[in-house]
Amino acid sequence: MLVDFFSILLEGARMRIGFDANPMVGDMGGVGWHSYHLLRTMMAQQGDIDFVAYAKPGAVRPDAVSAWTGVERLEWVNSSRWGMGKRGASDQLDLYHGTNFKMQTVGRYGGVVTIHDLWLDRHPEYSKKMLGQWPSSFKTRQTALRARKAITVSEFSARELVELYGLKREHIVVIPNGVSEDFVPRRDDQAMAELRKRIGLKAERYVLFIGGADPRKNHQIFLEAVEMQRKKLGSRMLVLVGSPVHPFGNYEETARRRSLQEKVLCPGRLSTSDLQLLYSSTDLFVFPSLYEGFGMPVLEAMACGAPVLTSNSTALAEVAGDAAVLADPQDARALGEAMVRVLEDEPLRAALRAKGFARAKQFSWEQVAIKTIALYREVCG
Repeated sequence: MLVDFFSILLEGARMRIGFDANPMVGDMGGVGWHSYHLLRTMMAQQGDIDFVAYAKPGAVRPDAVSAWTGVERLEWVNSSRWGMGKRGASDQLDLYHGTNFKMQTVGRYGGVVTIHDLWLDRHPEYSKKMLGQWPSSFKTRQTALRARKAITVSEFSARELVELYGLKREHIVVIPNGVSEDFVPRRDDQAMAELRKRIGLKAERYVLFIGGADPRKNHQIFLEAVEMQRKKLGSRMLVLVGSPVHPFGNYEETARRRSLQEKVLCPGRLSTSDLQLLYSSTDLFVFPSLYEGFGMPVLEAMACGAPVLTSNSTALAEVAGDAAVLADPQDARALGEAMVRVLEDEPLRAALRAKGFARAKQFSWEQVAIKTIALYREVCG
């Protein structure tokens, strides 16, 4: 009888967390990788939490997580957005975590939602939605207010939530992103030679840009800055990684307009392994984004030993600390001069590498998981 009583207590102490896994399905972007690393690390750390991962019909991917530690405590569920409302009750969730701006159901203690940034709220002119951005902004604000807590990834984004959505600061929890253990310095001559051949990188030295032709990643000002400093860049190529075409921009068209087509290489989206190689061998990584809620590529580059030049605005200065050179992303002349300064100053590059390694170590997915689970426990009492 006593054994049965304690068994009931122990079973009652377990938490059952619903988790929006849709960002992890298909061609994962930044939110997808955030969700992937967060869920994997939480499962490895905590044996008293069961997770239910929800994905749209046809998108369940248990094969992708079969080697995870604790995978026996993960249940994958197919559910359409229209069927999600009642899942919290039918699946007996304690709490639901909406990882991508939406909270599609709730558990008995409600739900939490992660809002990574408010780029389109600040710049609705770039929205591709038929009715514009305001319906989505209204819905996201209502979700944030309904959630037990709104999670975001930087103090900058927390201020945005207060200013644009009117949230109280105590309703917001800041949990910065981590850096994947996949990003470490990698000097592999054979692998690098194969990558060079595959993407057509013939120049020995290069400057790296990552982000795609999305206007907020700011490749247009970057290439304008390069045009101004063309002679001082010497024979270096410019490797622009990411989707080369966007409704509001195009890598190759901008390169032609700046007469830089011979210096610009656009290999498209690359694997983590390829990025690791490029980060590890570049003379300089430039990330002049106009708006970031966090800015993961900055830390990935630092973790691989790349000197970093990034924007002095939004969350990027907060994330980079003193381990990068900062410049105004809207001032092509200032950006170009900063690029040349770093490229011509080897002691500065060495200092940036050393500071970058130290800075990247301050951001781990283990810490993200610990803080997120602490929030779950707080909300669930």
